[in-house]
Amino acid sequence: MRKYHVNKETAHADSLFMFGIDASVRHSGEEIAEYIEFLNCSTAVLNEFGIHMGTNGYSYLIDAIKIIIDRERYDVRMKTDVYPLIAIKYGMKRQDPVEHSIRNAINTAYEDNIRKPGCNRMDGFARKPTAKHFIIYAADVVYKRMCRRVINNIS
Repeated sequence: MRKYHVNKETAHADSLFMFGIDASVRHSGEEIAEYIEFLNCSTAVLNEFGIHMGTNGYSYLIDAIKIIIDRERYDVRMKTDVYPLIAIKYGMKRQDPVEHSIRNAINTAYEDNIRKPGCNRMDGFARKPTAKHFIIYAADVVYKRMCRRVINNIS
């Protein structure tokens, strides 16, 4: 099995620091409000799926959702486009812990729903989702909710 190591030089420069608010840079009130809106939406969506703040992999999932939304496309490769960036953010030399934690959080929520049917939205999946499938679906839900709120604020 091929091991993937994180290499800062080969990571996409446009995606390296899109994980939130960098304290060393001045941000407008609008940028901060948009990021807080993203956090509120993504937290709510993950909670609906049974992935709560104390779950190992929770913050990695939020970062993965942010990367997908910021790239504005769903044709990403998790092992080369997403996991390395998250590993860099958290100062890891390898992406394996990120991948494992994300997979564990999704599997735990799915198994909770099997034990107690209807306890979360995981019953919407016919079978246990892959990490990529879940992250893309969650990013789509978060993006649509954020767009809906913007439209409601304009009206």
